[in-house]
Amino acid sequence: MTEKLVKAVLSCLDTQEHIEVLWNPSRYRIQRQNQLGSSHLSAQPTAQFQVASSIENFSVDLFIDTTENSPGPQRDARKLLNELVSWMQPHPKTFRAKKVLFSWGPFRFTGALENLNEEWVRFDPDGTPVRAWIQLVLKGRS
Repeated sequence: MTEKLVKAVLSCLDTQEHIEVLWNPSRYRIQRQNQLGSSHLSAQPTAQFQVASSIENFSVDLFIDTTENSPGPQRDARKLLNELVSWMQPHPKTFRAKKVLFSWGPFRFTGALENLNEEWVRFDPDGTPVRAWIQLVLKGRS
């Protein structure tokens, strides 16, 4: 019995928009970091460190390819990137960052889209970008 390939999905939880990746990533990275504060209130000669906050960063490289699409607006890979960029915009009333979920099988990471790097690597003869590598970084709290 052949198992069905589970695709990674990016979802904006605030707008209910979803993007299914065409090719699953070959790897992703998680960075965990504590913001430490020191306290000199104790009688000990060394500083006591306290965790002020804990932050997690999730980063992944994704391959974007629209070469299978027919010529026209659907072939322009910037449409997908523009959707991701719109997820980076804060809520107009609250100025709160939108929550983005990366899910792939049992793995889930929720955070704000902090960074989006684009590297365009293939273009149609008229200059329409059709392939890119993107690196995105989600920042969350643990």
